Amino acid sequence: MPIDVVVREGAGRLVGAAVRRKVANRLRMALRRLGRTRSSATLVLTGDDEIRALNRDFRGLDRATDVLSFHMQELAGEADPDGDRVFLGDIVISVQTASRRAGRTRLGGELEVLAIHGLCHLFGHDHHRPKEAGRMRALEKQLLSA
Repeated sequence: MPIDVVVREGAGRLVGAAVRRKVANRLRMALRRLGRTRSSATLVLTGDDEIRALNRDFRGLDRATDVLSFHMQELAGEADPDGDRVFLGDIVISVQTASRRAGRTRLGGELEVLAIHGLCHLFGHDHHRPKEAGRMRALEKQLLSA
């Protein structure tokens, strides 16, 4: 289950190789727990400028955010059989935003939380409606406790 990690300019100086490996491993463990060991995703670690442009271009919100997900196909949850043996999509995280929220000493943990949040979005979960938000939070908790 390949998790490719792409580090864009500005993010590399904030996140060392050990933290990148830890976050990628967290995603691998989550996919294993979901029974999706043959599925893959790309984790993009970037800065505020790029994520702001993506947020503006794809969501119409001209501001930086912490994480965006770009799925390759719409899935109806982590049990959707179409989510097996496929490239799920991209999880893009602004390391600058994550660092401001978590501080340098807790940045690795914050990146793991954001990566799992993004993975849940790749499986079709959303948090705009209370019922679905509760399901998404429960899945995030389950995957972070793995």
